This record gives sequence, structure tokens and C-alpha cells, in this order.
Amino acid sequence: MRLIFVIALAAACTHAPPAPGPAPDAPADGADRESRFRIYFGGARVGTAIERETWSPAGVTVLRDERVRFLRGDAEVRLATTIEILADRALAPLRVTWTERAAGQTRRGTAVRDGRGWAVQVDNTAARLPADARPAELAPLVVRRDGRFAGRVFLPARGFLAGAGTIEPVAPHRLIARLALAGGATSEATIDVTDDGSYARVVDGEGVIAIRAPDADDAFEPVDLVAAASIAITDTGTGTGTGTGTGTGTGTGTGRELVLDGDLALPPVPGQLARPGPDGTGIALVLGRHLAGALPAGPPGPDRTRAITALVARVRTRIAPDLAAGPASPRTASAATAGDCTTFALAYAALATHAAIPTRVVTGLRVDGDRLVRHRWAVSWTGRAWIAVDAAFGAAPAGGDLIGLAIHDADDAGLVAGEAALTHVHAASRR
Repeated sequence: MRLIFVIALAAACTHAPPAPGPAPDAPADGADRESRFRIYFGGARVGTAIERETWSPAGVTVLRDERVRFLRGDAEVRLATTIEILADRALAPLRVTWTERAAGQTRRGTAVRDGRGWAVQVDNTAARLPADARPAELAPLVVRRDGRFAGRVFLPARGFLAGAGTIEPVAPHRLIARLALAGGATSEATIDVTDDGSYARVVDGEGVIAIRAPDADDAFEPVDLVAAASIAITDTGTGTGTGTGTGTGTGTGTGRELVLDGDLALPPVPGQLARPGPDGTGIALVLGRHLAGALPAGPPGPDRTRAITALVARVRTRIAPDLAAGPASPRTASAATAGDCTTFALAYAALATHAAIPTRVVTGLRVDGDRLVRHRWAVSWTGRAWIAVDAAFGAAPAGGDLIGLAIHDADDAGLVAGEAALTHVHAASRR
């Protein structure tokens, strides 16, 4: 599943908040700056970011150039993301461009502010944003000028997804940045600054850390991000779980039992049954493809199971499993020919929705031997029941090895909400 290295709101924040400053629309200080950062995930180096501010009598250009490199199994993945923002000297944004390059593919997006707000174009799809929304990467300049920030923001690298953001001082040399999206999804970043007010470190909610360093370059060995993001399963008892769900579309799916530690509220998706943990904390979870879940029933109708199976076969015929392929989006997955589990899930969801089969996407974990790895699949209404559909493994119904943490729509906001849910699981044990 795709990991996106976006430090929401905190990118480019290079100074501690000053004493109450000038009025919100006053010009900023107008000094050119350049900062370099090393990016880490799971304690390992995964990338580099360079941030520049260039001032002129007309305003400021903010440029963020981020490059990440890692392994997914044996496949090496390289992502290069560039965000450029033009704003006037009062920090009113005028134009935003975003470019992402991966696996020989290039995606682009632009947002231009006009009299009716923002006109957005991403992957040949047009949209509108309110005029008072700011690109998240510009908010830290407001903090440097005003001491804090609160307002509507959008994330260029996440399909120009909009939400409500704040950056506030919480202690000497420390800020907290928060972003709340429609539907309740939230993300948070902690920003540390040094005694002289320079930017020192940002830690986002997914455990991605950016540290300022004068020699931030690309001279590092890539690490396996699947392993770094996985959760080990420990054995704590004998238990009776005998699950055989392997993600192949066969097997009895008689179930297995796990205990998850974390602040969890699991959705009642098919394939799992959750109860309070044995000591009153965490979640005791039974997995099995025979478990129906408790989602609200869809519209009654004829059984569409055979149609769902045909759609899964269609997706698997068109898309080749490739962990090094460029990341898919809700707008590009329907035409993708290679990708990871997110690509399979989004492509299947697009086909099922077009066929009038009620479908939603699930973000969660898959049991892979003695560890849990991040995964994404779908659930569809057959006309009689909800079933799990794991197009990446050709399973319909799926289950027995899947742990759903969030159920959501196949759009940018849903994907962000799903990724936020992944951070809540701390440990797993087998009973």
C-alpha cells in the first residue's frame, strides 16, 4: 500500500513563533531562505527534502522538492515530488503547481486563484476550492509572521484535498500542527525548534521524521518499507485459531484469533468479529471469510456474486502486481496496468460502482506469516450480503487473513482517513 511522505502544514516552518506580530495581512519579512532535510521512516533514512523561499517586490515563491527512495520487497521505488507556490507579499496565494514522478510516470496538478476561488486541475479532472483556502506549505510562513495559524488549507500532493488546519505553540520551542478533513479524519505533526529559533525536526502522525541537516543528500541505502511498516505478531498462548485463508480465493476460512493493542474502533466489515481484549484493553479479533460483519444492508436484489467474481478476474487480467509501479490515485486506477494493493482495490471499486454494485474500500492489515502488513481491499453488496473482495489476491469472498481498520469511499479523503487508522495499532499477539 502506498505510503505518502507529506508532513502536513509543518513543511518549511523554519522559526519559532514570535511575540504577537503585525496584522494578518501585513507583509512578511522578505528574506530568501533555503533549508535541507533528511527524511526517516521506522528509524531508517528514506529521503531528502529541499525547501526554498525566494522573495521579490511582487511576492514570494515557495518551492518544496522532495525525493524518497525505498524498497518494497525486491522492488526499488523512487518518488520525486515538487510543489511550487506563488504568493504576494501579504502571503495571499495566487498559484500552486504540483508534480510527482515515479516509475516513468508523471502526474501534475495546478490550482489558480480567481474571482470565484481556486480553479483546480489534477490528472485531467477539474474541481473548485474556496477562495480562503491556502496551500498547506504556505501556512508555516504565516506562523513565522503571526505566531500561529488557523484556517482552511489544501494538500497539493493529496489531490488538492482540503481541510481545516491549525499550527499552535504548545511549549517553548515546540509547535503542534493539526489537519481535520471532512468526515472526521485528522492528522497531526509535532514541530521542534532550536534555541535560536531555527527549525530542527518534524514528526508526523505516521512516524515519518524530517530532520534539518546541512548535508542532506541522497547517499543512503534504501530499506524495505514493507518490513519497516509491518507489525510483529507474538505468540502468547495456545489458542484454537486454525485459519487457512491465504488470499487465494480457496480454503475453508475457519478463522484465526489475534489480539490487537491500540486505541481502536474497528468497523464491522465482513471477515472479522471484534470483542474487548482479554484484560479489558485492546481488541480480541476473530478472522474468517464466513463472518458476515454488521454493515447496514444494501438494497435487496438478485445475487451479484458471479458478477463480482467476474470483475475481480477482469482487474487481475488488466493489472500486473508491481510494487515498484507509480502510485495510483482514485482518478488513475481505472486505467492502471500495474500496481500494488491500492491500485487493485481502487480499480475494482471503480468497475463495481459502474456496474451499480454498492462498494466501499477498506484500509487495514493482512496476516503475512508472523507479521501484519498494510493492505487495502474492498467490500461489495451482493444483493443479499456484504462480502470482502481482495482483488490483489483474486479472493471473492475474501477473509481469514484481513483486518479492517477503516471503511471509506474510494476517494482522496477516504484514503487519508484509512492511512490515519493504520497508526492506531501498536502490537499484535496470537492467542
